Amino acid sequence: MKAALRIGAVTAGAALVLGSGGAAYASSASSTSTSAAKSAGSARLDTVKSTANARIQGRLETLHALALAVSDSKYLTADEKSALDQQINADLSGLTALSSKMAAETTAAAVRVDEVAMVDGYRVYLLMAPQTRLTEALAAESDAAATLEKAYTALSDLAAKQSGGATATQKSELADLQSEANAAQSTIANQVTTELAIQPSPNETAIHGALEPVKDAVKSARQDLVKARDDAKQLRASLKS
Repeated sequence: MKAALRIGAVTAGAALVLGSGGAAYASSASSTSTSAAKSAGSARLDTVKSTANARIQGRLETLHALALAVSDSKYLTADEKSALDQQINADLSGLTALSSKMAAETTAAAVRVDEVAMVDGYRVYLLMAPQTRLTEALAAESDAAATLEKAYTALSDLAAKQSGGATATQKSELADLQSEANAAQSTIANQVTTELAIQPSPNETAIHGALEPVKDAVKSARQDLVKARDDAKQLRASLKS
């Protein structure tokens, strides 16, 4: 009987030891699994942040390049430079603040939300860069048109001073020169105000649609200016002969 009791006690003790070890093992495995999950989540967050940071830094670099182009432009008026500088600096300030916000995020989902704001709220590539280029192009065309109008006046005076005055061909070329220079000026009038008023938005199609007429105006004015320049060249050649 005593032997049976001893065997029972040993068996119970063994069960207790085994049970305790199993629980400890399960707890350790659970802890390891949780730690691994946290590590994987942290690595994923770091990757998402790294990608987002590269995207925002690319935009900041583009804005700095645009600011330099505005500063170096020989065609932009003081008002045009001021308007572009104001928009570029606002974007630089906003994106710099957003970059700091991204760095402090604790979830990948929050970083994704910041990335949407980075794109939709600023539109550096889709809008700010084209606005800068279009404003520069419009300013250059306005300068060219003014130069051609001065050329018209000078050539018209020279033609009138010829013996017998301007020939029929010269009169026709003078008329074309004046008409084309005026057409270019008329085409680009108020286009800078129009395109700088376009605002960033989630609607990419709408932004494209708003910029397209300005691009068409730049193209049309360029064609008129090329024709006017050719007329001026022909007039100079005929007046020298």
